[in-house]
Amino acid sequence: MSFSDSSLTPPPDADATASLSWALCVATLDRIDMLEHCVTCAMAQTRAPHQIVIVDASSDWQANRERIRVLVGDRVPLVYLPAPERSLTVQRNTAIAACNADICMLIDDDSLMHADCAEIIMRIYEADTKAMILGIAGGDGPSPLSLDDVAQKEGSAASGRARAIAGSHIGMFLWKHLFLMNRAATFVSYEGPFGSPVPDWAAAQGLDLRPTIQLPGCRMTVRRSALLREPFESAFRSYCPGEDFDISYRLSRIGMICTAPAARIYHHEVAASRIRREQELVLSICNAAYLLRKHSPDLDRDRRRWALLMSRRLLAELLKDGLSRRWGFPQLRAARRAMAISRKIMTFPDKAQLAGWYIAVQQDILKQR
Repeated sequence: MSFSDSSLTPPPDADATASLSWALCVATLDRIDMLEHCVTCAMAQTRAPHQIVIVDASSDWQANRERIRVLVGDRVPLVYLPAPERSLTVQRNTAIAACNADICMLIDDDSLMHADCAEIIMRIYEADTKAMILGIAGGDGPSPLSLDDVAQKEGSAASGRARAIAGSHIGMFLWKHLFLMNRAATFVSYEGPFGSPVPDWAAAQGLDLRPTIQLPGCRMTVRRSALLREPFESAFRSYCPGEDFDISYRLSRIGMICTAPAARIYHHEVAASRIRREQELVLSICNAAYLLRKHSPDLDRDRRRWALLMSRRLLAELLKDGLSRRWGFPQLRAARRAMAISRKIMTFPDKAQLAGWYIAVQQDILKQR
């Protein structure tokens, strides 16, 4: 839908002159061609960015900075920083600290905003004068640019079978609860239920908002004030699987998160892979265990919950390997390795030392090929 001025009348106690600023905050690594497309789309917004902040983990970040500086010119202030760590979460926290806008558009470097995306999202934030909504995810949309010069990641060999399995109600149930191909099924909550409702006044104002339990990292926007209170998990390394679900869950415990389908963002999913699939699976499982160990208010209870989930996870990876005819069972072996590491995480005695220890564990996982 498109928003008319009348549909965006703020709640009764709102300041009609309220105006917020937004910044593009991007963590990047070795994707300068795609990053240029990302920045080009940000610069083409009908509501211009207040600032562009990029934190680059590339070895040639200075050369990348010059290419982006030429692209941006003097139209928008540019902050281009080297990454203190090769870590999506550390890079995002660095960008948040360096920006001075009200709203952080924390999209991936291979995400492209449609021209009216920022305008739609910012009008929603401004209509919410009580700051009840802390995060808004953009909706999925087609690419606003031609991307013939950037290869896209291929689907898995089992993608046809996956679509067939998930194409019915029974299939969707199996997809989520047997194969555990749903993030909510592999995330053990720390304190309470997932997600949050959409505010009551949104529908009355004609705002097309949908409840969600996840702000996907490729289409995420968040109030900077909320991120200063609840930063991304700084102990994660590499591309940090699970970081977006964690921050979404924590934000939903102190405010509201939702999706704005009309604010379209295209995620290209560049072909260049950071790590192998088995490493990704190990990190994904271990990251979830780390988050539960760090935040759990009842560790005995959550150790039991985790053990049950890992039993289901081993079965799921066995089935996925078998159905894909991977007779070496690489994902099952990766899950078994992750299970062993996660036991150490869940029984780690000193929470004050947990982050430093887990950083070393991740570095060991990433070294192995």
